[in-house]
This record gives sequence, C-alpha cells and structure tokens, in this order.
Amino acid sequence: MNHKLFFLFFILSYHIIGQEIDSIIPNTIYHKIHSENLNSERKITIQLPRNYNINEENRYPVVYVFDGHYLFDLAAGNFNYMSFWNYVPNVIVVGIDQLNSRYNDVNILDNINYTPISSTAKFFEFISNELIPYIDSNYRTTNFRVAIGNESTANFINFFLIRKKTSIIDGYILISPKYSERMQENVQEYLKSVSKQIFYYVSTSTDDFTSISKNVFDFNKRLDSLKNDNVKYKLQNLENFPNSLFKSEFSHFNLASYTIPYSIADMFSLYRDISKKEYDSIILNLKTSPVKYLEEKYQRISEIYGIDKTISINDFMKIEDYIEETEKFNFFKDLSKLAMINYKETILPSYYMGRYYEETGNPRKAMHVYRSAYILEDFIQISKDYLMQRADAIEDDFDY
Repeated sequence: MNHKLFFLFFILSYHIIGQEIDSIIPNTIYHKIHSENLNSERKITIQLPRNYNINEENRYPVVYVFDGHYLFDLAAGNFNYMSFWNYVPNVIVVGIDQLNSRYNDVNILDNINYTPISSTAKFFEFISNELIPYIDSNYRTTNFRVAIGNESTANFINFFLIRKKTSIIDGYILISPKYSERMQENVQEYLKSVSKQIFYYVSTSTDDFTSISKNVFDFNKRLDSLKNDNVKYKLQNLENFPNSLFKSEFSHFNLASYTIPYSIADMFSLYRDISKKEYDSIILNLKTSPVKYLEEKYQRISEIYGIDKTISINDFMKIEDYIEETEKFNFFKDLSKLAMINYKETILPSYYMGRYYEETGNPRKAMHVYRSAYILEDFIQISKDYLMQRADAIEDDFDY
C-alpha cells in the first residue's frame, strides 16, 4: 500500500471511528430560556444522558449547576464519566450561565432578614417557577434534584432549603460557601426537623480564604449534634500535603475539581452494585433475609432517586455468594422468586429454584427444574448447557 492510499485509509478510518464516538457522546443542548421574572433571556446548557434517545421510558434525576459558565463542563464531565461505569446513575445536567449577572443573581439580600430581594428574589423565582418547571415539562425527569454552587452561589442554593416548606432540591453541593448572615442558623434549624431525604455536602481547604473556611468550620460545629436520619451531611476539608511525593495544593480556585466528584460519588453510593465493603460489613452480618435486604436496597433507590433500576446480576451473585458461604440454602427459594420478577424470560429463576431443591435434599425435583429451563434464555454466566450438566450429574448419581 503506497503512502497516499495509507493516508486515505487512515482519514476514512478516523472519520468512521469519530462517528462511532459521536454516537455515544451525550447530547449537549445550548438554549436560551425567556424569563418573565428576569424580563430577559438566560442561557442554559443541558447535557442529556448518552442513552436518552434509546430508551424512551427512562426518567432521570436533574443536576442544576450554578455558575454554569465555568462549572458546567466539570460537573457534566464527572457525571458522564462515572455513569459510563455505572458508578452513578445517568442524569440530566443543566448549567445556568451567570457570567454577566452573578452578583445581581445571588448577592442582593435585605439587611434585616438576609433573604433575597430585588434581582436576587427574581432570580430565585426564575429557578423555582420557570427553569425547573421548564426542564420537567420538556425532558423525562424524576423528582430528585441536585444543586451545585461555588462561594456566593453555594450560599444562594441554601434558600431552596429554607424558603420552602418542602425543599424542591434534594442534594446540595456547596463548594467553599460564602455563608451570608444567619444562613448557618437557618440551615441548622431546617435540617433538624426535615422529614425527607436531604444530601448536604460542604467543602473547604487549608488554603481556602480564611473567612470562608472559618465559617465552614463554625457551621460544622453546629451540625455536630444533628441527629436526623433523613440528612446525610459531610464536610470535605482538603488539606495540603507539601512534603508528600506528589505535592497537592487545595486552593479556593481548584476546590471544585475535588469536591464535585467526591460529593456525587457519595450522594449516589446507594445506587451502586454491592461492593466488597458492603458485603463484608453489612451483608455478612445480617440477622434477617439477605434477599429482603436486596429488595429493600432497590426500593430505596426508587424512593430516593426516582429510578426504577433492575437488580443487577452482580447483586444477585453477591446474595448467592452469601447463601453458599453461610449455607443458608433456604434463601435460594426467595432468590428465585426475586429473579422471576426481574429476569423471568431467562433461566436465572430456574437455576436458583434448582439450587434450592438440590441443597435442601430434593435432587430429583432439582433435576426436573433444571431440565424444564431448556426453553428459556441463557443468562450471562449461566447457560442452559450448564443447567443440563447439573441435571445429568444428578441423574448419574441415581444410576450409580
């Protein structure tokens, strides 16, 4: 092949590969939304999940990124990466451009109650009564919403927590928040009695602005005594390590690049498959049914995030490991029933029901169950041939 032909082949290959890559890159929409409250248009950027147009029944949590003119790419990129590995769910990310309006959007507060007035009150109404309804009306969303803000916008998003009887935002990521007067006290009071699940993350560092880090630590002391199971609160205090092999400096200006991935990973930790840590520390110490634990885990995913997630094969296998390790074989029957709900067209329910009969002293019944599954679909690691082999082995034992 001469050099010209090789070069042409390379260009064509690159073009084809580029098309394939483009097909999996999430949809990014640049849009202007007219606001009656602001009496102007506001730029927003929307990233849809990569599978948004494939499965039209799925609904998605929404992440609202304030300071979207510089934070959107960071937030959207982290969600894009983590969701690819199923570490967090697919979400819709909405960036709110505040390049030329930031101060008026979030900093105009009255001097008595320190609540939004004038342009800031209008911006609050724009988000609450225009932007969120617009996204919910035009895209397939769940009721789980997250807000991300930095410094003064981090302070501002607290108003969604304290100004409504029921918060319209469920997850708060506050990067180096510049708390306004009375904000800490108001948030503390709200979190004491909130009856819905709230995720609240705050970050600062040893190299953050002194006034901000001091206020963050003061706020942390306020929440030390907080006892409300509905609130998941975490402070992320990033410390510099000047003497380490790889020097790290966590300044006010790069906190976001550490805070966002940490916070979203923790916020959606329930969504992930059962990890080794969860298996060792929780499942192996269960006093009740491991199958019930699995059902409740996925019910909580649905209740909190609004996502109807099919129980993963990994999680079925983890419960199978528990049953084998503890020799509590009666649970195979319940696991079979759960598999029937999630994978009824496959051999998985028959596999677990066969295991139940085989391990509890009824091998003939197990043999029949294994063989009756031949008309069903294979299930990843478990094939019909494997079930037939188990049935044949049982029959050979009888013949012997």
